[in-house]
Amino acid sequence: MFKLNLKIALRNLWKNKGYTALNIFGLSVGLTGFIMILLFANHEGSYDTWNPKAKNVYRVSVKWGPGEAEYSSSPAELAPALKEALPEILDYGRFYVWDMSQRLVSKDKNEAYVDHIMGVDSTWFNLFPYKFVYGEPQKALLTPDQIVLSSKTSKQFFGDINPVGQTLLINTNKRYTVSGVYEEPNTPEHMDFDGFVKKSSAGDGWGNGNFFTYFLVKDGIDRKAFEEKINKTFLKLPIVKKDSDLKKAQIFITSVPDIYLHSKTDQDPAKRGNPAIITILLLFSGLLLVIACINFTNLSIAQSVKRAKETGVRKVLGAKRSNLITYFLTDTAMQCIMALLLSFALVEIGMPVLNNLMGTELSLFGFANPKLLIFQLSIVMLLVITLSGGYAAFFLSSYEPVKVLKGNLSRSIGSLWMRKTLMLVQFAVATIFMVSLIIIKQQVNYIKNKDLGFNKEHVLVFKIRKGETRNNFDQIKQRLAKVEGVTAVSRVNYYPGVKSMQVVGREYNGKSVQNLSMITVDFDYFKVMGMSAQLGRAFSKQFATDSAAIMVNETAVKKYGLQKEVGNKWIEGRTLVGVVKDHVQKGMETNAEPTAYVIEGRNTNSANNVIIKVNGANIQQTLNEVKEVWQSIEPFPFQYSWLDQSFANVYIQYVRLDKLFNIFTYVTLSIAILGLFALASFTVQERTKEIGVRKVLGAETRDILQMLNKSFLILVVIANLIAIPIAYILSNNWLSGFAYRTTITIWPFLIAIAISIIVTIITVSLQAYQTAKAKPVDALKYE
Repeated sequence: MFKLNLKIALRNLWKNKGYTALNIFGLSVGLTGFIMILLFANHEGSYDTWNPKAKNVYRVSVKWGPGEAEYSSSPAELAPALKEALPEILDYGRFYVWDMSQRLVSKDKNEAYVDHIMGVDSTWFNLFPYKFVYGEPQKALLTPDQIVLSSKTSKQFFGDINPVGQTLLINTNKRYTVSGVYEEPNTPEHMDFDGFVKKSSAGDGWGNGNFFTYFLVKDGIDRKAFEEKINKTFLKLPIVKKDSDLKKAQIFITSVPDIYLHSKTDQDPAKRGNPAIITILLLFSGLLLVIACINFTNLSIAQSVKRAKETGVRKVLGAKRSNLITYFLTDTAMQCIMALLLSFALVEIGMPVLNNLMGTELSLFGFANPKLLIFQLSIVMLLVITLSGGYAAFFLSSYEPVKVLKGNLSRSIGSLWMRKTLMLVQFAVATIFMVSLIIIKQQVNYIKNKDLGFNKEHVLVFKIRKGETRNNFDQIKQRLAKVEGVTAVSRVNYYPGVKSMQVVGREYNGKSVQNLSMITVDFDYFKVMGMSAQLGRAFSKQFATDSAAIMVNETAVKKYGLQKEVGNKWIEGRTLVGVVKDHVQKGMETNAEPTAYVIEGRNTNSANNVIIKVNGANIQQTLNEVKEVWQSIEPFPFQYSWLDQSFANVYIQYVRLDKLFNIFTYVTLSIAILGLFALASFTVQERTKEIGVRKVLGAETRDILQMLNKSFLILVVIANLIAIPIAYILSNNWLSGFAYRTTITIWPFLIAIAISIIVTIITVSLQAYQTAKAKPVDALKYE
């Protein structure tokens, strides 16, 4: 029976080639969009899944007191102390990032900057069991002069040979012997690692909180309960009992697979995903697939007259309803499988576009977990076949054969309410897409055009890599200032667009000053950034005491009550000399944080980023001269960025979302038009005789078009009334994640309504015009 159904289904598909092609193509477009977003979501959820121990590996983070931020770093001695006290901890591994910056690596004449060479414990590979291509993990980090390389880094310097035993020069002053090469995992990691050296013990102690600590724990540990036990054990440690600051600390643990999408710690070198964007994309790609299924059903309805007679004949010949359901589902399944195969080709064609938008390197046939993808696609296809073939299988199979064979089909098989409901859903979804797209565009434009509180144009940024350069920066600064086109030179530790800042807690006059972001600058920082003092004055070399002074932003003034403190001593005995306007530092999702600015000195972080303001008259010439001066000071490859480009990276994900929604909206609207065209075709066919009678009674072509458009426009209006509150709720929820956001006005909704009405009138009129113009005798000659 199945073979017979299959043969008949194939014959029908071939007999109606145009209808079949339209059906398959429309469904394949919906499947293509959904599969591409599914691949992206799977990629985002695959971080650290390569590690078989990942679910038992936790990263430690610390809050240093009530109201403090949660940091991803912790004291060096925390790990060994807790391991000794807690039997649940099987092992630990710590790393520090060398200055959190690149290192110049050299092999003979081959030299390049390498981003992420980490100093780790020799136990690191017990927690992160990389597959070693050369060397042995147990012997790879026994001495401080050994280095383990990723296969990519090894190939960069040694080609395809075994490099174990070879030496590398790092930063022109220290030699390391390659002791191992590991293969990069087939799924991404929350940190990019290019190599490892053995962590020095020189910085160990409770006073050094710049370590990133990981625990390997026993199977079956409940995270929350174990976190509570860690904190109770921590408070019992002898060193903690004696230290009032340590007693205020609260420890948290995060499972390694959760770091990428769910960690919210400060000063975190780990990569961060955005679960909200993943949810939005999955939701809307799912809606795209749903309207593709609805379109498939609408096109099936348009062909239902022919299929209904076939159903009637089959029932007369003794076919049971279950046989008919199987037959129609087989027909639908054949088309769905063809659509899936076509979508595979479209995915491969469209994937470079998605990769370019999202900064990924995804491929349908290169997915790291094919079993998961096959399972997901199987579930999706079952749903698609059910949604797309349900109408034909369960409604067409219920027709009474006598009515069908007598020709009383139109109202019987039309299932008017079903067709109208499906079209209503299509246009409701299309309206939601259009409104969302317009609001996303408004928000992106708002972000691009917002006053950031500083001037980001024509500001050159590059790193200081040598301590000697920092120590002699005043003399070097004078040389850079003489370059034609340079208007100001300064340096800073965290410039706008960098999400991590040093957050400190201090005491002042018995009051707690918590969560104060501290930025180290030099005297010309505010000149370079185009910022001026709103109260008091900016730092100046004319005042000898300014090297130990402090400035704050407006948020700090409000939070700590400093309205009358300008000119007085504040934290660390520093004189508060001025207040600057708030500016955007980390991005648009968070409000300006209370921020202080201090001149680099003995008790501050190093200002390792040079920032130079150029006049923009001849940027390339100025850049070349700055490069020449700098390379005479630091003979390394000159790597730089422009502040406006760096800051653009803060909101690049929303620009990408905007572009993706452009594509989604156009495709959704196109599919909705296709479904509308099919439904209009069926309606015109159904009402041909009625149109003929009306024309005999004197109706004009315009009257006929108005009559046909009216019923469709009522549906479109209802669809918009349903869609608008949904679109508002979704858009407002998305915008609530921004501290700086556009205002939702009535215009996006009016534009979406206008587009849907215009599209409906044009589509229905084009389909109905020929019938409305035809002679009534053609429609009535058989009556």
